[in-house]
Parts: sequence; C-alpha cells; structure tokens
Amino acid sequence: MVFNMDAKILADIIDEIADGLIVSTDPSTGTNYWSNVDTSWNTTNKSENYARRALKYENGAELIYLAIEAINTQTSYWPGHHSRGLRIVFSEGWNSTDHIYTGKIQSTYMPFESHTTTVIEYLENLQVTYYLWVDHTGFVMMAKPEPSGDNQQQSFIICVEHRDVKEYEDGESGFFCYCSGNMWHKLYAGDFPTLNRNRSILRPFIYQWPDFGHRDPTTHPNGNGISFCPMPSYTAYKNIGNGKIYYIKPIINNSANQLDPIFQSELFFMWSENLGLIDGDVIAIQGQPTKFLCKAIDSPDTATRLAYAIKYVG
Repeated sequence: MVFNMDAKILADIIDEIADGLIVSTDPSTGTNYWSNVDTSWNTTNKSENYARRALKYENGAELIYLAIEAINTQTSYWPGHHSRGLRIVFSEGWNSTDHIYTGKIQSTYMPFESHTTTVIEYLENLQVTYYLWVDHTGFVMMAKPEPSGDNQQQSFIICVEHRDVKEYEDGESGFFCYCSGNMWHKLYAGDFPTLNRNRSILRPFIYQWPDFGHRDPTTHPNGNGISFCPMPSYTAYKNIGNGKIYYIKPIINNSANQLDPIFQSELFFMWSENLGLIDGDVIAIQGQPTKFLCKAIDSPDTATRLAYAIKYVG
C-alpha cells in the first residue's frame, strides 16, 4: 500500500503504477494477484504509443488482463478536439504471439493533453503532477499536466479497483474503472475509434458507459452506473455542529442506472468545496487506520476544479 505525489512524464507514472501493483500483496493473506504478462510491453520507447504496460490479475478462478497505455500519437475524439492521453483496457485474454489484448474488451481514454487543431506537446516531454495510491485492489490517481501551449489541457481522476465482496453474484469480475476530467466528464463522437472513447465507467464485462457518441461538460457526475450521493446538491461535507465529516463511498451499479448496486469503492469519494473542507485536508475514518487526502485541482486551460478525496493511508 503506497501513496505518492510527484511530477513525472506519463510513461514513468505508468511504470510506477504497474510496478506498484506487481509488488502489492493482500494484507489478509499475503497473496499477490498481479503479474507482468508481456515484457515487450514496456516504457523503453516513449515515442508514438509504445510506452505501455500489460498486467494479469489472477485471484482464484478470476482472471483478467489490464493494459495501461500512453497514447502519444495525435488522436481525434470529437470534431475540433485532438489529443494525446492515457488509455485503460480490460481484456478477457492476451495473445502472447501478437502481443495484444484478445476476447472481450472494454476501454476508456483520458484525453488530458488536447488542442483544437494540432497538439503541440508530446507526452515524453510533458511533466504531469500527480497524486497516486496503489494497493493490491488497484489504484486511484489525480493528475494535472504542466502548461504546454495546448489550449484544451485537462486535469483528471482515474480509478481502477477490484472489490472482493459483492451485494450479489453476477458471474463477472470484481473490477470497475472510473475516470473524469475537469473540462469534460466524458466526450467522444461515435464515429471515432472504439478504443479511444472517453468513457466514464467500465464494469468488465457487463457494460461500459457511455458506449455511444456523448458530450458532457459536467465534472460532478451522479448516475449512469456510479452514484456519489443521494442528492445532487452536495457530496462529502463537514458538519458545522460536531466537526465530523459526512461522506458516501461511490456506489457502483451493474448497469448504467441507479437500480442494481453491486459494491462500493474503497479508494476515493467526492467532496464539496465551501462546505467546511479545503484542498489538502486529510479525513481520518473513525475506528480505522484509513485516511483520505482531499484534492481540488484545476488545469492550465480551465479554473473548474475536480474535488475528490483519494486514499492516503491504508
């Protein structure tokens, strides 16, 4: 279980995530579930789309593959929106001959370095300030690119997490992936490549949302597969009467609605600014050693802030 905050290029962050997952163990059993599945997927070559890692997660009968990729070739995802960014792919299998994911596939793409015409900066040069937690269940990261001259730079959050305990058995993995940017919660045109669609939630291999052309500038989402609060007016806040923090762990649903909750995240939750909490606050969970770090980050091209608390102490 490791928390780190630093500034690196994306390829080095991908290595930190992948290496952190590989060495992590379940504290209750001492078991390691993650392994490197393909040594040809590495970050030695940082040009084009070659900086990438491929991992296998095996826990009893549960087997799934996770690819983490730096997409460094300019990619269009909406008319007038061109980008480089981070791609996450879950797959049912792995082809060791062709070195690629196979079978059922789900993906999301976070276009954090964007421009309305031609993307100026390359990811092998771009420093990204990040806040990262990694443990045996997965990782959560908030990140902000340094100013580069591109005019659509986004900060973002991304979480890949596995939950062992479900509300009911569904025959699928215990994983989900959530991501959001501070310009757009999700944004892609349906005629652009499937792998590079900016989806907000993956629930392998039940559904991914959205799975059609969609534009949403909302950075405080609620619904469509993930529930952050019972009411849309607030998330986590500080009680002015007793000084305690009231929060709700994100509820992950088994379809793009609010009707079939399957489990809750343990790695992050949303919080509300101007309600007693500020950027940098640490929330200690009563009766547990767990702590969460509140971060509210803007980006070079918008003052809109992502406000999430991510795991800080296990």
